[in-house]
Amino acid sequence: MKMIAALLALLCASAALAGEPITLDSRHQLFLDDYLIASMKNVKRTVEQAQKHPKNPLVWPGESWEDKMSTIYGSVIRDGDRFKVWYKSGMGVGYAESEDGIRWVKPALDLVIIDGQKTNLLWRKKGKTEPPDGFPYYYELFGVHRDDREADASRRYKMGFLDIDFKHTGPGGDPFHKGQRRGMGVAGSPDGIHWKLINNWATEAICDGATHWMWDPARSKYVLYGRTRKALPEVVEAWSKYDWYKNWFSARAVARVESADFVNWEFTSPESAPVVMTADLQDVPGTEIYSMKVFPYEGIYIGLLQVFHAVPDQSTLDVQLTMSRDGVNFTRVGDRGVFIPLGPAGSWDRFNHSLANNDPIQVGDDLRIYYGGRMYRHGPYSGPDKGVERGGMGLATIKRDRFVALEGSFEKGSIVTKPLKISGSALHLNAKADFGEIIVELLDEQGKSLAKSKPITQDLTDLNVQWKNDLKLPDISSLRISISNARLYAIWTN
Repeated sequence: MKMIAALLALLCASAALAGEPITLDSRHQLFLDDYLIASMKNVKRTVEQAQKHPKNPLVWPGESWEDKMSTIYGSVIRDGDRFKVWYKSGMGVGYAESEDGIRWVKPALDLVIIDGQKTNLLWRKKGKTEPPDGFPYYYELFGVHRDDREADASRRYKMGFLDIDFKHTGPGGDPFHKGQRRGMGVAGSPDGIHWKLINNWATEAICDGATHWMWDPARSKYVLYGRTRKALPEVVEAWSKYDWYKNWFSARAVARVESADFVNWEFTSPESAPVVMTADLQDVPGTEIYSMKVFPYEGIYIGLLQVFHAVPDQSTLDVQLTMSRDGVNFTRVGDRGVFIPLGPAGSWDRFNHSLANNDPIQVGDDLRIYYGGRMYRHGPYSGPDKGVERGGMGLATIKRDRFVALEGSFEKGSIVTKPLKISGSALHLNAKADFGEIIVELLDEQGKSLAKSKPITQDLTDLNVQWKNDLKLPDISSLRISISNARLYAIWTN
């Protein structure tokens, strides 16, 4: 009886908690999920595609000594008054700088000399499986960040990269690549140019390229989202009937590990880290999760999802969206629409997108997302439309908050929010309504309209809601937002 009573008390407490109003304050509430929404009518959630910069590709192999592949397996950071990029340049690590993040200069450094010429390479491998001096297992760049929490100035910049021991004979090793040891190596630098190895095997819980991390201020830790392999049982059952499954499907997925200092990680053994993102039955058969770049944004976590369409007639990679409210449990966004689309015929980013290992950089009202584009398909592919092995770095942008829209057409859609505890004195929207209108109403507990706003008919990232009559926002209220030929992105108060 005591157990039953305790269970009932817990259920009652949970019900009471579920009924508590959601605080609406200066933090922008985006509509990537239904957190705020009680009901929707004639409204759909759509991914707002990022807009590619007209000068793309911004970094492209053009020097006589450069490899034909210069893509953003790497990072772009704003460091003081300059933008800096570290990227995969053939078998080496390339470095460039920019005053505006658009026009890039490749400095002539004396670290790697080719045909008597200085280059912008920090190092270069001796061969595909032969690492450079000083980095005995280096295979491929993950990225670079500036660590202002680091007390040791010689480690102010930190680099993460894929290490592979191709001749591993000891115990352990990578379960997905027999005869190999794989993991993340870490190096440190005082200036981002001159690097020294810190740890060859910081963690072996990840096994391949396209691994990303973020600094999570809520946890005061680095959080890494890296490559592993996992297929859900229902996916195996459904997709194994296809004749391509055995030879093509590798079940790429994303695992998660944490670290306070970027050197010592909570999970270090192969297959030990929890998997947080993998393909499911809502995906097109053959879908694999190639990578996930996660960043904190307005109290939530947004993920840029690199999706591999691993079937014989496609073999392409594009970018979609996912989100989380705890950084662990992720939800795919909207109808899983493409966020950064592949380029059409004639473009430099035709078949294969990768993501820079840095959070979006805000410049004015724009969020900058740097990405890699390639002109050839990911293997295996045996068709006639494989492409050519060329690649570079481009830029795509969105206005702040505008990852996803609640979209209403002329039939006039509406949403009703859950009860909100309104902490500010003014209500703000991020919306596009310049060829339509949005109207906001305050509702009482029975859903009766208490006040109505003047029609909103602008396209702005910060729209101050004006009411038909002067009023003080109530402490608790639901909102009904009517949307006619308009798009709503976010709401907040101040």
